[in-house]
Amino acid sequence: MYRSEKRHEARTAARRFEETLSAENRKRLGQFFTGIPLGKILAHIALTADSRTVLDPMAGHGDLLDAAAEAARERGFALNRLDGIEIDQSTAAFCRDRLARTADLAAGAVTVLAGSAFDPAMIGRMPADGYDLAITNPPYVRYQAGGGPAVAARRGLAAIVDQRIPKDERAIWQALVRGYSGLADLSVPSWLLAASMVRPGGTLALVVPATWRSRNYGDVIRYFMLKCFSMRCIVEDTQPGWFSDALVRTHLIIATRLSPQEAAVPLRRRPDAEPAPWLSISPAAADPNSLVGAAFGGKLPEEQLAAFVAGGARNFPPGIGVTAFDSHVEYAALKAKVQQRSWYQELEGDSRDLPLFAAPHASEVAPLPEAVRDLAGGLPLAPLRPLEDTAMHVGQGLRTGCNRFFYVDAVGTDSAGMIRARTSAAFGGREFSVPFDALRPVLRKQAELPMVEERRVPPGRVLDLRRWCLPEDSAAVTEARQTYRRQGEPVPAIMPDEFAAFVREAAQVAPAGEGGKLTPELSAVRTNVRAHRSGSATPRFWYMLPDFMPRHLPAAFVPRIIDGAPWVERNLDDPILIDANFSTFWSSDPLWTGFALKALLNSTWCRLLMEAIGTPMGGGALKLEAAHLRLLPMPRFTDDERRALDEVGRILVREGDTIARADEIVMTALSQGARPKGLASAMAERGERLRDMRRRRAA
Repeated sequence: MYRSEKRHEARTAARRFEETLSAENRKRLGQFFTGIPLGKILAHIALTADSRTVLDPMAGHGDLLDAAAEAARERGFALNRLDGIEIDQSTAAFCRDRLARTADLAAGAVTVLAGSAFDPAMIGRMPADGYDLAITNPPYVRYQAGGGPAVAARRGLAAIVDQRIPKDERAIWQALVRGYSGLADLSVPSWLLAASMVRPGGTLALVVPATWRSRNYGDVIRYFMLKCFSMRCIVEDTQPGWFSDALVRTHLIIATRLSPQEAAVPLRRRPDAEPAPWLSISPAAADPNSLVGAAFGGKLPEEQLAAFVAGGARNFPPGIGVTAFDSHVEYAALKAKVQQRSWYQELEGDSRDLPLFAAPHASEVAPLPEAVRDLAGGLPLAPLRPLEDTAMHVGQGLRTGCNRFFYVDAVGTDSAGMIRARTSAAFGGREFSVPFDALRPVLRKQAELPMVEERRVPPGRVLDLRRWCLPEDSAAVTEARQTYRRQGEPVPAIMPDEFAAFVREAAQVAPAGEGGKLTPELSAVRTNVRAHRSGSATPRFWYMLPDFMPRHLPAAFVPRIIDGAPWVERNLDDPILIDANFSTFWSSDPLWTGFALKALLNSTWCRLLMEAIGTPMGGGALKLEAAHLRLLPMPRFTDDERRALDEVGRILVREGDTIARADEIVMTALSQGARPKGLASAMAERGERLRDMRRRRAA
């Protein structure tokens, strides 16, 4: 049988093998296999003429190792070692058999070990001097599913760093292993693990979710890649994307590991570096055999793509866009976020030192996103600050811990001081009477947004039981009367019988999807409980939500997941609660009214920034977290400008033409009075183009 036929047969078997894996195990292990077409792009760009040894420490059933072997053969590069590690025994066995049939290497040149890549004993069996290329698709496993494995991964990674990283560089790696967030998904330690297997001068090639640059827990990785690697290329998909079932977009990262001496130099003292190409590959570039086959043609389109990248080309064929990843700008943006983090202060020394890396305009504190920077080039741009450094604040709306209990619908009035309410289906959809002051209006979902825009109160209500207790809890309340008085809190009254019966019954319900836990035992509900501490803390029971904060009753808000253009709405005159489905805005400065915030944040400038810094989702939606919005670069506004924004916000509607008036105010502040013609229109066009790029297009 010809070698090409064997490869085809083995790859067909790999797809069949995927189908035999249970969805539960794939989710638990983060098994989202790369596929040969994507692997070929990554391998061709990553391989060099010096590549002899290749490792995939999270090998799966072998897509990336198979692609690397084929790419090396197509390029005439002679590999002498192809290694893999795979945690699942049956998957490792399949990978081993597959590569034996397809890799076309000498006997003994292919090794696939079964076990955890975070096991120091496993890593101890690999070459001590590292690999020319580590290529992998790190498992994306959410931290909530981590538990013991997440702790073991950090512990094992720390031991591997001690084992493999040179002494004069080890402190950097250990600080980052200690410093990455416990909320990080498993791809973060996997990224560090794969990087530790690369020799100085070797290549790291990764398939990662685009959120590595937008989530707070990715800041460690962004710093690490600047500190210990030199970026060679970033490749991203456009809609409909390479992974049809992925919720977020995909990036390919190709970078060269620095020497220990280079890594030891603080980032603020690094010399200038050439920007790396950032490619966007659309479906128009593909043909049936290759993701870039239509763009390049010929038998080896991936090789042609790699040649374009290596040659520093800036004009690519149709279907492939190119911008620049500038490490100077990346560092400036990152430093603004992390300069107070302990690991950053430990590794970058005296924070009073001025950085050598500067943003494009010396006066900027908040650097502009790449997608916006060229529009502002040449302007006398005002000094910009992150929104979080102004008197404006950003957060997330209300999380109750069990919306199915705490959220009800108001369905009518009852007797004086009582309202009829209906529960969710999880609690039987039953109706009962609730004291008027035990309910607070809430905006729960985007479908209810038009009601707020029309200044109407949505039907949803939150059970706010801080002033009510079950009869069986009344003794604890009575005992704490003096503490209530000292704290200035009202003493809870006893719930009416019908309502108390519902709360008791709800305590015996295990909501679906919660692992059999009863409502009071849910992780975010049981924290409501607070013991009485004489004189300092009143008692709280599971059905009592914590006190509401400004982020729960904000001046303005925006959906966290957006299909169309972002739109920020003002809260009602009598503010209602806003659910965690929304990011929220408020201010400690009385001139930043809800109207002023609405006008500012719906300006063309801010909506373009939201498109540029939000996270595009796999289905074409945009995710706007508070972490994104806190970094919106803002000019300084005068008191008169803020009053003018307040006036605009009072008449601003979604489909109206009054945004032009907000734009005039914002552009004046942004350009320090220059008011450049056509800038707002250019920004609006750029925002629409970014929206088009993220939306899923019809087949």
